[in-house]
Amino acid sequence: MSQATAITSASDLAASNREVARKVLTLLGTEEQFDYFADDVVVDFPYGPSLGQPARFDGKAAIAAYTRALTDRIGRIRMRDMSFWSVEGHPETVFIEYSGDVNTPGGHSYVQTYVNKMTFGEGKMVHMREFWDTKLIVDAAAGAFDHASSN
Repeated sequence: MSQATAITSASDLAASNREVARKVLTLLGTEEQFDYFADDVVVDFPYGPSLGQPARFDGKAAIAAYTRALTDRIGRIRMRDMSFWSVEGHPETVFIEYSGDVNTPGGHSYVQTYVNKMTFGEGKMVHMREFWDTKLIVDAAAGAFDHASSN
């Protein structure tokens, strides 16, 4: 393979992974979202423990249960203003900055800015690490966030 072909292939792979990342975020709160997750996906929420939730979810079933419970609790978050960056030499890695918002069933407004690192393999997300302000979700959930309801 020539260097030009390798660059084009890496560039195409990076573009494809950015598109899958966009789909994952756009489809948040729907069952379709999970079509883009590897079965053994790992999702890290480094600030999650401040809410009493795990910092890490292992496997599609675990993150699906968490996502469904969160959607049931606060509604489907609409992601917008998404910016994507690929990493030179690492087309499997995508960084994203985006905003999300929802009016919760309790009448609260949830508006959040996220920073996320996703890693892909064979067209599926294999790892995600997401950073967000935990106080904003506590406020939107009327002052309490009970992870136990997501089990």
